Amino acid sequence: MKLKIEQSDEFDEIEVTIRCKTIDSRLQKAIDILQNTPKTLTVQNNGALKIIKTGLIYYIESVDEKTFVYCESEVYSSELKLYEFEELFSSISFVRISKACILNIDYIDSIRVLLNGKLEATLMNSEKVIITRHYVPMFRKKLNSM
Repeated sequence: MKLKIEQSDEFDEIEVTIRCKTIDSRLQKAIDILQNTPKTLTVQNNGALKIIKTGLIYYIESVDEKTFVYCESEVYSSELKLYEFEELFSSISFVRISKACILNIDYIDSIRVLLNGKLEATLMNSEKVIITRHYVPMFRKKLNSM
C-alpha cells in the first residue's frame, strides 16, 4: 500500500481519494472510520450551544448522570450518554478507562503505573486521569493498535 499526502495552504477542505483494485477488509475498515466518525460535536457551554471538533476532545466523563466533554482548557456538557460516545468514537483514538470516563489517547503525555494495578495518565494539558484495573487490558490493546 502506498500513502501519498499533499499539504498546502491552498486546500480549504480535506479530500481523501482511494485508488485500489479491490476493497479488502483492511481498506473497508479505513473507509468505515472515515465515513462514520463524526468530525464535529454539538455541546453546551453556559446554556449556549457550541460546535467543537472531535479531535480537540481530551476526555469525556460522566458525573452525577451528566456528561462532560473536556478539551485543553474548556469543559462542556453534552446530552449524549457515555455509552453513546463510546459507540461513536470506538473506531478512533478513544478508549474507556473507567466506568465513568473515556479518554482520547492522542493527548497522553505520560503513563505511570500505580501500586494497585491502576495506571495514571498525564495529559498534554497536565491533567491526570486514572485508568482502573478493569480497563487496563483494553487500554493497552488500544494504545498498541494506534
